[in-house]
Amino acid sequence: MEVLKLGSSGPIVELLQSTLKKLGFYFGTIDGLFSDNTQTAVKIFQYNFGLPTDGIVGNNTWDKLFPYIYGYTIYTTKPGDTLYSISQKFNSNINRIIFANPNISSINNISVGQRILVPFNKIVPTSISYSYSILLMNISALKNTYPFIEIGYIGNSVLNNRIPYIKIGRGSKEVFYNASFHANEWITTPLLMNFIENYCLSFVNNETIFGYNTRFLYNNISLYIVPMVNPDGVNLVTGEIKQDSTAFSQAKLISDNYNNIPFPDGWKANISGVDFKIYQPTLRL
Repeated sequence: MEVLKLGSSGPIVELLQSTLKKLGFYFGTIDGLFSDNTQTAVKIFQYNFGLPTDGIVGNNTWDKLFPYIYGYTIYTTKPGDTLYSISQKFNSNINRIIFANPNISSINNISVGQRILVPFNKIVPTSISYSYSILLMNISALKNTYPFIEIGYIGNSVLNNRIPYIKIGRGSKEVFYNASFHANEWITTPLLMNFIENYCLSFVNNETIFGYNTRFLYNNISLYIVPMVNPDGVNLVTGEIKQDSTAFSQAKLISDNYNNIPFPDGWKANISGVDFKIYQPTLRL
């Protein structure tokens, strides 16, 4: 993770601010600007977690923040622990712990000193600019929390970002979803990622989603999901590609030919200026 400090900006700063706000340390606007207010919130967080209060988010501070970003913690069991007591301690539930730890075959199958993953919070943020690096963090956390999902890659972007897919289910009927063909429609990615998380949680708890039993759907339908088709374009629009970078400058040269489209907010294409939508097959009647 990048080191954040006074003057930093971008989606990762938004992620930091939203996490600190969730924990009750930050009360300002989630704007992606590491200002004095953000620095103060970081210092309060560092103080509460036994870290030097330098207001800089480096490796040690990120390590303390990660459980609240990933939505889980790694817990070492102690004498007298049960899955029920652990679930109560972290406001989780037994089903979530068992599914996250395939080596636990029953509620009585834990031993002292065992390291287990305990999910306790949501993973996918829906109130921040959702860049490619945040997507990768969320996919990693979802895979660790819900090992039954499959992760793979369909190829690479122009800037050599791998384009991930997620498969859920084992049924013969196959359904494909995708998001963020257009860079300025990046909001479709957290929407789809939030659906994935809700689906997985519903499956674990044997609940319904949109009126259908999720385990029935899982056993009868295979979902293939590409949550961010255009990662380079999304990074340009959300600010993960910095203004002093070569990629930003090259995109700006292309954008200068379209003065009626705001840059970078209105950018739709990939980083080379190719609009994927033009090449999508369409049905004309």
